[in-house]
Amino acid sequence: MRDGVRLLVGVGLLALAGSCAGRNLPPEPDSYVAADAIGAERAADLAASPAATWLDDLNSAEMSTLAREALAGSPDLQAVEARYRAARWRARGAFGSNLLPNLSIGASGTRTEEPTATEERIRTEFMTSSVVANWEIDLWGRLSARTLAADLSADAARQDLDDARLSVAGQSARAWVDLIQAQQLLALAQEDLETRERALDLTQRRYDAGIATSLALRTARSQVASARALHAQAQDSLLIASRRLQEIMGRYPDGSLRAEGDLPHLAPLAAAGAPADLLERRPDVLASENRMRAAGFRIHEARAAMLPRLTLRATAGNSGAGINDIDDSVNMVSNLVAGLTMPIFNGGALISESRATVADRRAAAAEYVRTSIAAWREVEGTISADDSLAIREEQFGIAADEAREAQALAEREYSRGVATLFELIDAYTRRIDAERGLITARAARVSNRISYHVALGGGARTGGIDEDRDLTP
Repeated sequence: MRDGVRLLVGVGLLALAGSCAGRNLPPEPDSYVAADAIGAERAADLAASPAATWLDDLNSAEMSTLAREALAGSPDLQAVEARYRAARWRARGAFGSNLLPNLSIGASGTRTEEPTATEERIRTEFMTSSVVANWEIDLWGRLSARTLAADLSADAARQDLDDARLSVAGQSARAWVDLIQAQQLLALAQEDLETRERALDLTQRRYDAGIATSLALRTARSQVASARALHAQAQDSLLIASRRLQEIMGRYPDGSLRAEGDLPHLAPLAAAGAPADLLERRPDVLASENRMRAAGFRIHEARAAMLPRLTLRATAGNSGAGINDIDDSVNMVSNLVAGLTMPIFNGGALISESRATVADRRAAAAEYVRTSIAAWREVEGTISADDSLAIREEQFGIAADEAREAQALAEREYSRGVATLFELIDAYTRRIDAERGLITARAARVSNRISYHVALGGGARTGGIDEDRDLTP
């Protein structure tokens, strides 16, 4: 009876230990979470993140709303976030496995039955219990270097997530601009088609009256057919722009999404700040810096791997024919071993790894320099582009106004028989080209302003990300 109670107690303790370990197991992995099903707390966190707050500086409520939905529902972004969380958990596991002792307990039992000359069988039972602890003393900082490298790699993954969020916000904002541009170009194509049809109708009446020639009539028909083809192309471009924005947002890309607002009026370009400040704000630069630092710790780890290692191992256990024998702490056999080992020959693997980590560090440093220069180039490029785009928008605005007046004059003169059809067609073409140039220049300037904010790491008001800044327009 006493043996049975002790067996139940031992099994219960093992089950309790297993349940305590099981409580720390992660939950079942979440599937993709659509933007409309995301939790309110998480949605608010994304909306307040530096990747989204800069959107309000452009004073477009619709663009900000759609971009925040993309931050919540983008499948690409959720994949990057999952990879970051995996890296962070592995970094935590590396700390425990590298710097803390390992402890395990176990129990096992065997039963053997042997036949005899009689009908009876000889039964032999043997049970063992064990407690094992291992701990490598970090004499030369090898394990600390490995742990720090893993932690820095997780930090880099976090900054990759910030960079991905910033990129998705920029992509969705630019896709919204492209959608508005496509809608305006479609409206312009529709207006052009109607204008050419009016010219054809007038030319047909003049031809029936014997005033216009057959050449003029066929030319007018050709212009209408070309306008219909361009109208169909503009319709397809609108569907492409709509599907692209829906894809970024995680919606089904049926092409039904339409922009209700208009392109925002842009304020003068804010100061970009000092070039050195950009290195502290761009997530991709920070990620590259952390990977470079992690590569430095891996050099130390590889070099320390060639030095002696001190390991402590403690074991305790018992064996016997029953529970009474294996859980008897008084008679338990214990053992403590301290071992010092040093690698002598392993085919040059350690030396090769040490030299490889030096090369990895050089590559990481070069990547950091490349990322930094690319960041500066993007900022400088968007600044210079803003100036040229502002001039383009202004001049195309003037050209469009003059072309509209010229078209109205050409229509009046053609209806009176003063101007020729070719002069009218030339006025139409010039007006459409000017209007198209104005629409394209306005959209390009807004897209460039979005790229400017993204290039600065999420905001230009203070030269970069500043979570505590005043966001009042």
